[in-house]
Amino acid sequence: MSVTVFGSLNLDIALRLPAKAGWGQTLLVDHSEQAVGGKGLNQAVASARFGSVTRMAGAVGDDAAATLLLDALRAEGVDVSAVEAIDGVGSGRATILIEPGGDNMIAVEPAANLYARAAKALGAIDGDTRVLLAQLECDIDEIAALFAHDAAAPLCKIVNFAPAVPQGAKLFGLADVLIFNQSEFADYLQLDREPESLSDLGAAQRLLSRPGQAVVVTLGAIGSAAIWADREIFSPAIPAPAVIDTSGAGDCYCGVVAACIDQGIAMDQALRLANAAASLSVGRHGAAPSMPMRAEVDALT
Repeated sequence: MSVTVFGSLNLDIALRLPAKAGWGQTLLVDHSEQAVGGKGLNQAVASARFGSVTRMAGAVGDDAAATLLLDALRAEGVDVSAVEAIDGVGSGRATILIEPGGDNMIAVEPAANLYARAAKALGAIDGDTRVLLAQLECDIDEIAALFAHDAAAPLCKIVNFAPAVPQGAKLFGLADVLIFNQSEFADYLQLDREPESLSDLGAAQRLLSRPGQAVVVTLGAIGSAAIWADREIFSPAIPAPAVIDTSGAGDCYCGVVAACIDQGIAMDQALRLANAAASLSVGRHGAAPSMPMRAEVDALT
Protein backbone atom coordinates (compact mmCIF):
# COMPACT_ATOMS: atom_id res chain seq x y z
CA MET A 1 0.00 0.00 0.00
CA SER A 2 1.24 3.49 -0.76
CA VAL A 3 0.28 7.04 -1.75
CA THR A 4 1.82 8.95 -4.65
CA VAL A 5 1.52 12.73 -4.44
CA PHE A 6 1.93 14.77 -7.63
CA GLY A 7 2.23 18.38 -6.61
CA SER A 8 4.08 21.48 -5.60
CA LEU A 9 7.12 22.06 -3.42
CA ASN A 10 7.63 25.62 -2.14
CA LEU A 11 9.90 27.44 0.22
CA ASP A 12 7.53 29.36 2.51
CA ILE A 13 8.21 32.76 4.04
CA ALA A 14 5.68 33.35 6.82
CA LEU A 15 5.18 36.90 8.06
CA ARG A 16 3.24 37.26 11.32
CA LEU A 17 1.29 40.49 11.32
CA PRO A 18 0.60 42.57 14.45
CA ALA A 19 -2.94 43.39 13.25
CA LYS A 20 -5.40 42.61 10.47
CA ALA A 21 -4.00 44.15 7.28
CA GLY A 22 -5.91 46.37 4.89
CA TRP A 23 -5.16 47.13 1.23
CA GLY A 24 -2.60 49.92 0.91
CA GLN A 25 -1.50 49.58 4.52
CA THR A 26 2.10 49.08 5.64
CA LEU A 27 2.70 47.00 8.76
CA LEU A 28 5.90 46.24 10.63
CA VAL A 29 6.12 42.48 11.03
CA ASP A 30 6.53 41.09 14.54
CA HIS A 31 8.15 37.84 13.44
CA SER A 32 9.08 35.96 10.28
CA GLU A 33 9.85 32.31 9.60
CA GLN A 34 11.20 30.29 6.70
CA ALA A 35 9.93 26.76 6.26
CA VAL A 36 9.32 24.12 3.61
CA GLY A 37 5.84 23.93 2.13
CA GLY A 38 3.78 23.78 -1.03
CA LYS A 39 0.48 21.93 -1.15
CA GLY A 40 2.08 18.82 -2.60
CA LEU A 41 4.90 18.65 -0.07
CA ASN A 42 2.57 19.39 2.85
CA GLN A 43 0.13 16.68 1.83
CA ALA A 44 2.95 14.18 1.32
CA VAL A 45 4.24 14.89 4.83
CA ALA A 46 0.73 14.48 6.28
CA SER A 47 0.29 11.16 4.47
CA ALA A 48 3.66 9.87 5.65
CA ARG A 49 3.12 10.95 9.26
CA PHE A 50 -0.23 9.18 9.19
CA GLY A 51 1.54 5.93 8.40
CA SER A 52 1.33 5.45 4.63
CA VAL A 53 4.34 4.77 2.44
CA THR A 54 4.46 7.99 0.44
CA ARG A 55 6.16 9.03 -2.78
CA MET A 56 6.50 12.63 -3.99
CA ALA A 57 6.49 13.57 -7.67
CA GLY A 58 7.11 17.12 -8.83
CA ALA A 59 9.89 19.57 -9.66
CA VAL A 60 12.33 21.87 -7.89
CA GLY A 61 14.84 24.40 -9.20
CA ASP A 62 18.62 24.39 -9.18
CA ASP A 63 18.91 26.56 -6.07
CA ALA A 64 19.55 26.21 -2.35
CA ALA A 65 15.81 25.99 -1.70
CA ALA A 66 15.68 22.68 -3.61
CA THR A 67 18.10 21.10 -1.13
CA LEU A 68 15.99 22.26 1.82
CA LEU A 69 12.79 20.91 0.24
CA LEU A 70 14.17 17.49 -0.67
CA ASP A 71 16.01 17.04 2.63
CA ALA A 72 12.80 17.83 4.53
CA LEU A 73 10.87 15.17 2.62
CA ARG A 74 13.60 12.58 3.07
CA ALA A 75 13.59 13.29 6.81
CA GLU A 76 9.89 12.34 6.82
CA GLY A 77 10.59 9.09 4.99
CA VAL A 78 9.03 10.32 1.74
CA ASP A 79 10.52 8.87 -1.48
CA VAL A 80 11.68 11.82 -3.64
CA SER A 81 13.10 9.86 -6.58
CA ALA A 82 10.36 11.25 -8.84
CA VAL A 83 11.11 14.89 -7.99
CA GLU A 84 12.99 16.40 -10.93
CA ALA A 85 15.53 19.23 -10.64
CA ILE A 86 15.10 21.81 -13.42
CA ASP A 87 18.21 23.69 -14.57
CA GLY A 88 18.03 27.46 -14.78
CA VAL A 89 14.77 27.72 -12.83
CA GLY A 90 14.12 28.63 -9.21
CA SER A 91 12.15 26.48 -6.79
CA GLY A 92 8.60 27.49 -5.96
CA ARG A 93 8.09 30.09 -3.25
CA ALA A 94 5.18 31.27 -1.16
CA THR A 95 4.69 34.31 1.04
CA ILE A 96 2.21 33.79 3.87
CA LEU A 97 0.68 36.70 5.79
CA ILE A 98 -0.66 35.45 9.14
CA GLU A 99 -3.03 37.61 11.17
CA PRO A 100 -3.14 37.50 15.00
CA GLY A 101 -6.19 35.22 15.03
CA GLY A 102 -4.48 32.68 12.78
CA ASP A 103 -6.21 33.52 9.49
CA ASN A 104 -3.88 33.86 6.54
CA MET A 105 -3.39 35.06 2.96
CA ILE A 106 -0.93 33.24 0.69
CA ALA A 107 0.75 34.43 -2.52
CA VAL A 108 2.52 31.70 -4.51
CA GLU A 109 5.23 31.92 -7.19
CA PRO A 110 4.98 28.51 -8.96
CA ALA A 111 8.39 28.65 -10.69
CA ALA A 112 9.74 25.06 -11.05
CA ASN A 113 6.37 23.58 -10.09
CA LEU A 114 5.09 24.42 -13.57
CA TYR A 115 7.74 22.06 -14.99
CA ALA A 116 6.43 19.01 -13.10
CA ARG A 117 5.53 16.35 -15.67
CA ALA A 118 3.13 13.42 -15.65
CA ALA A 119 5.76 11.16 -17.20
CA LYS A 120 7.97 11.57 -14.14
CA ALA A 121 5.06 10.93 -11.78
CA LEU A 122 4.26 7.68 -13.56
CA GLY A 123 7.64 6.42 -12.39
CA ALA A 124 6.44 6.76 -8.79
CA ILE A 125 3.53 4.39 -9.39
CA ASP A 126 4.14 0.70 -8.76
CA GLY A 127 2.15 -2.38 -7.82
CA ASP A 128 1.79 -1.19 -4.22
CA THR A 129 0.30 2.19 -5.10
CA ARG A 130 -3.34 2.55 -4.14
CA VAL A 131 -3.86 6.34 -4.10
CA LEU A 132 -2.85 9.17 -6.42
CA LEU A 133 -3.22 12.66 -4.93
CA ALA A 134 -2.85 16.01 -6.73
CA GLN A 135 -3.55 19.70 -6.18
CA LEU A 136 -3.65 22.66 -8.57
CA GLU A 137 -0.30 24.39 -8.06
CA CYS A 138 1.17 22.46 -11.02
CA ASP A 139 0.28 22.39 -14.72
CA ILE A 140 -3.30 21.15 -14.89
CA ASP A 141 -2.83 19.55 -18.30
CA GLU A 142 -0.07 17.41 -16.78
CA ILE A 143 -2.36 16.38 -13.93
CA ALA A 144 -5.05 15.47 -16.48
CA ALA A 145 -2.55 13.41 -18.50
CA LEU A 146 -1.44 11.57 -15.37
CA PHE A 147 -4.97 10.78 -14.21
CA ALA A 148 -6.05 9.64 -17.67
CA HIS A 149 -3.08 7.28 -18.09
CA ASP A 150 -3.75 3.54 -18.01
CA ALA A 151 -1.40 3.15 -15.03
CA ALA A 152 -3.70 5.37 -12.97
CA ALA A 153 -6.89 3.49 -13.86
CA PRO A 154 -6.92 1.09 -10.88
CA LEU A 155 -5.93 3.77 -8.36
CA CYS A 156 -8.11 5.99 -6.21
CA LYS A 157 -7.48 9.39 -7.78
CA ILE A 158 -7.93 12.38 -5.46
CA VAL A 159 -7.80 16.04 -6.47
CA ASN A 160 -7.67 18.84 -3.95
CA PHE A 161 -9.12 21.72 -5.98
CA ALA A 162 -6.86 24.34 -4.45
CA PRO A 163 -6.20 26.97 -5.47
CA ALA A 164 -9.52 27.48 -7.27
CA VAL A 165 -8.65 28.10 -10.93
CA PRO A 166 -11.08 27.75 -13.85
CA GLN A 167 -8.93 25.17 -15.65
CA GLY A 168 -9.36 22.84 -12.71
CA ALA A 169 -12.84 21.97 -13.97
CA LYS A 170 -11.32 19.67 -16.60
CA LEU A 171 -10.33 17.33 -13.76
CA PHE A 172 -13.86 16.86 -12.40
CA GLY A 173 -14.52 13.74 -14.46
CA LEU A 174 -11.05 12.25 -13.90
CA ALA A 175 -11.05 12.29 -10.10
CA ASP A 176 -12.65 9.68 -7.86
CA VAL A 177 -12.60 11.97 -4.83
CA LEU A 178 -12.92 15.74 -5.31
CA ILE A 179 -11.93 17.82 -2.26
CA PHE A 180 -12.91 21.50 -1.83
CA ASN A 181 -13.01 23.98 1.00
CA GLN A 182 -16.00 26.29 1.35
CA SER A 183 -14.73 29.09 -0.85
CA GLU A 184 -13.43 26.77 -3.57
CA PHE A 185 -16.76 24.93 -3.67
CA ALA A 186 -18.63 28.24 -4.04
CA ASP A 187 -16.21 29.49 -6.72
CA TYR A 188 -16.42 26.43 -8.94
CA LEU A 189 -20.20 26.17 -8.69
CA GLN A 190 -20.69 29.94 -8.92
CA LEU A 191 -22.74 30.07 -5.75
CA ASP A 192 -23.74 33.38 -4.22
CA ARG A 193 -22.45 32.35 -0.79
CA GLU A 194 -20.21 29.74 0.80
CA PRO A 195 -21.87 26.60 2.21
CA GLU A 196 -22.25 26.55 5.98
CA SER A 197 -23.82 23.14 6.59
CA LEU A 198 -24.60 19.82 4.93
CA SER A 199 -27.92 21.23 3.75
CA ASP A 200 -26.03 23.79 1.64
CA LEU A 201 -24.15 21.13 -0.33
CA GLY A 202 -26.87 19.95 -2.70
CA ALA A 203 -25.03 21.56 -5.61
CA ALA A 204 -22.29 18.95 -5.18
CA GLN A 205 -24.39 16.60 -7.29
CA ARG A 206 -23.54 18.78 -10.30
CA LEU A 207 -19.88 17.77 -9.93
CA LEU A 208 -20.53 14.04 -10.12
CA SER A 209 -20.35 12.46 -13.56
CA ARG A 210 -20.09 8.71 -12.87
CA PRO A 211 -20.90 6.13 -10.20
CA GLY A 212 -18.61 5.92 -7.21
CA GLN A 213 -17.35 9.50 -7.32
CA ALA A 214 -17.41 11.46 -4.08
CA VAL A 215 -17.26 15.18 -3.37
CA VAL A 216 -15.68 16.12 -0.03
CA VAL A 217 -16.17 19.64 1.32
CA THR A 218 -14.43 21.03 4.38
CA LEU A 219 -16.59 23.46 6.33
CA GLY A 220 -14.03 25.11 8.58
CA ALA A 221 -14.89 25.01 12.28
CA ILE A 222 -18.12 23.12 11.50
CA GLY A 223 -16.57 19.92 10.16
CA SER A 224 -16.60 18.23 6.75
CA ALA A 225 -18.92 16.24 4.51
CA ALA A 226 -18.78 13.69 1.72
CA ILE A 227 -21.46 13.46 -0.97
CA TRP A 228 -22.07 10.62 -3.44
CA ALA A 229 -24.86 10.30 -5.99
CA ASP A 230 -26.89 8.16 -3.59
CA ARG A 231 -25.77 9.13 -0.08
CA GLU A 232 -23.98 11.68 2.07
CA ILE A 233 -22.21 11.80 5.41
CA PHE A 234 -21.29 14.65 7.75
CA SER A 235 -18.48 14.57 10.29
CA PRO A 236 -18.53 17.30 12.98
CA ALA A 237 -15.35 19.23 13.65
CA ILE A 238 -13.18 18.34 16.61
CA PRO A 239 -12.44 21.59 18.50
CA ALA A 240 -8.92 22.88 18.05
CA PRO A 241 -6.84 23.03 21.24
CA ALA A 242 -5.56 26.40 19.99
CA VAL A 243 -5.57 28.44 16.78
CA ILE A 244 -2.16 29.84 15.87
CA ASP A 245 -1.80 29.27 12.11
CA THR A 246 -4.41 27.85 9.71
CA SER A 247 -2.15 27.81 6.64
CA GLY A 248 -1.55 24.04 6.63
CA ALA A 249 -4.94 22.80 7.80
CA GLY A 250 -6.38 22.01 4.37
CA ASP A 251 -3.25 20.20 3.26
CA CYS A 252 -3.18 18.22 6.48
CA TYR A 253 -6.80 17.19 5.90
CA CYS A 254 -6.16 16.04 2.32
CA GLY A 255 -3.02 14.08 3.17
CA VAL A 256 -4.80 12.22 5.96
CA VAL A 257 -7.82 11.42 3.76
CA ALA A 258 -5.45 9.99 1.15
CA ALA A 259 -3.62 7.91 3.77
CA CYS A 260 -6.90 6.62 5.18
CA ILE A 261 -8.10 5.49 1.75
CA ASP A 262 -4.72 3.85 1.17
CA GLN A 263 -5.07 1.99 4.47
CA GLY A 264 -8.62 0.83 3.77
CA ILE A 265 -10.28 3.08 6.36
CA ALA A 266 -13.95 3.80 5.62
CA MET A 267 -14.82 7.33 4.53
CA ASP A 268 -16.85 8.23 7.62
CA GLN A 269 -13.89 7.42 9.85
CA ALA A 270 -11.48 9.04 7.37
CA LEU A 271 -13.36 12.35 7.67
CA ARG A 272 -13.26 12.18 11.45
CA LEU A 273 -9.53 11.44 11.51
CA ALA A 274 -8.84 14.18 8.96
CA ASN A 275 -10.90 16.66 11.00
CA ALA A 276 -8.85 15.78 14.08
CA ALA A 277 -5.54 16.10 12.23
CA ALA A 278 -6.48 19.51 10.81
CA SER A 279 -7.59 20.62 14.26
CA LEU A 280 -4.21 19.72 15.71
CA SER A 281 -2.34 21.39 12.85
CA VAL A 282 -3.82 24.87 13.43
CA GLY A 283 -2.32 24.94 16.90
CA ARG A 284 1.22 24.97 15.53
CA HIS A 285 3.39 27.30 13.50
CA GLY A 286 4.16 26.60 9.86
CA ALA A 287 2.54 24.30 7.32
CA ALA A 288 4.55 21.10 6.88
CA PRO A 289 5.98 21.31 10.44
CA SER A 290 2.42 21.43 11.84
CA MET A 291 1.36 18.05 10.44
CA PRO A 292 0.54 15.74 13.39
CA MET A 293 1.65 12.15 13.79
CA ARG A 294 -0.90 9.30 13.65
CA ALA A 295 -0.63 8.69 17.42
CA GLU A 296 -1.57 12.31 18.16
CA VAL A 297 -4.62 12.07 15.90
CA ASP A 298 -5.74 8.80 17.45
CA ALA A 299 -5.41 10.32 20.92
CA LEU A 300 -7.65 13.26 19.98
CA THR A 301 -10.34 11.04 18.52
